[in-house]
Amino acid sequence: MQKLEEWNNALAGGRCEGLATLSTRFFLKLDDPSTFNRTATRVADLRRGNQLLDSNIVYWWATQFLTEVADRAATSRTKSPLQLVDDLIQGLANGIGYTVGLYFGSSGHAVTPFAVTHRNNDFIIHVYDNNFPGVRKEIVVSGSANSWSYSAARAQPDGSTVDWTGATGTLELTPMSSRKGPFECSFCATSTTTKDTVVTIASRDPSAAGYPFITTRDGQRIEATPDAVVNTITGATYDVSKGTGGGLVTIHIPNKITEFDLEMRRGSSVIPAADVVISIRRPLMANIQVSGDLAHTVVGSLSKSAALIAVRSDSTSVSAPLENSARLSIASGAQLSRTELPRGHTLLVHQIENSAIEIAIKGENGSEISSTSLNASETSSATEVTLAIDESGTIVSTASTVEPVPVRAPSITNFTPGKKKPTSSTTTDPTSIEIALPD
Repeated sequence: MQKLEEWNNALAGGRCEGLATLSTRFFLKLDDPSTFNRTATRVADLRRGNQLLDSNIVYWWATQFLTEVADRAATSRTKSPLQLVDDLIQGLANGIGYTVGLYFGSSGHAVTPFAVTHRNNDFIIHVYDNNFPGVRKEIVVSGSANSWSYSAARAQPDGSTVDWTGATGTLELTPMSSRKGPFECSFCATSTTTKDTVVTIASRDPSAAGYPFITTRDGQRIEATPDAVVNTITGATYDVSKGTGGGLVTIHIPNKITEFDLEMRRGSSVIPAADVVISIRRPLMANIQVSGDLAHTVVGSLSKSAALIAVRSDSTSVSAPLENSARLSIASGAQLSRTELPRGHTLLVHQIENSAIEIAIKGENGSEISSTSLNASETSSATEVTLAIDESGTIVSTASTVEPVPVRAPSITNFTPGKKKPTSSTTTDPTSIEIALPD
């Protein structure tokens, strides 16, 4: 349930990965528009509000987080832009479909490549950009500098556009074969098998995204802004999915770093407090997820309150902002508990034995007000526990059984090319995209 909430919020950053992937499938004739609307003869005939189409876009969007897909994308980012151009040329010539991922600052985007041409000393990757339907866009790869540029990559709220540029590590190719499956669930492992501390962040509104600021005891940090990411924590990684504001941010921190603080910041003072969902998984600890208006401090300014999440060697504490409450869920094994953390209050989660979750509420002076523990055995049935505080300050828990929910992939996730229905009519409509070879 925590993962579903995280992904549902990350979708707010954009579905470009799903749109780019499904567009590639149309390009390869692995899918046909008539599958989604029996009267459709071309992709342009499809319209919003088609439930089957929407579910497939979300399905292909979600594949970017699966290990089999993410590993192939990460491997491609180790290659230079010119090496990727060579791979793309060979792939297109042999009918191998790809999506292209571009990363700039703290954001990412996915597009569909369909041709490569040579212009002077540059290579032009012709792409379909789902943000600009009907427009042929170009990723220009410099043959001399071995870098790439993408003009007008993102439209701003004021109508202006931003050009993206990059080099090795910011351009990727993901082959369609990596999305074929079967897939192994990369997030089904319990917290006892987690090697590193993993922090994931999803903003509910991409125009008011939250940006993490992590500091360790020895002064190392990860600091994200709308335009850049600074990472000085040895061994830590900062990855973004495709989408405005990073879509879903995934941060890996080595398990040897057992103490750090995490704050959330908003892009500027004119943007409201960012509504975000943050999850943290630690070795031998319960999984914690906190959500709400959590980013009040502005990027680049000093924090005026306690860290949102304080990680210590034997505990993790969550402090709600002074301005508002925060929603909190704690999961381990098959157990999930939820509570509302009042503004300015701190909840401390300790590591204890006997497969359980212990929850304690402490006062301003650090003294314990109340505590309770929840069974978290791997073999116990799944239950949802609602926590409340009564008039005496004691934690009251109410448990209920959670019914399993079947999860089914869309019915058309195979790689069998779809067949168009025969038609007796012909069309003289011009193609929506044309390529003019350079002189």
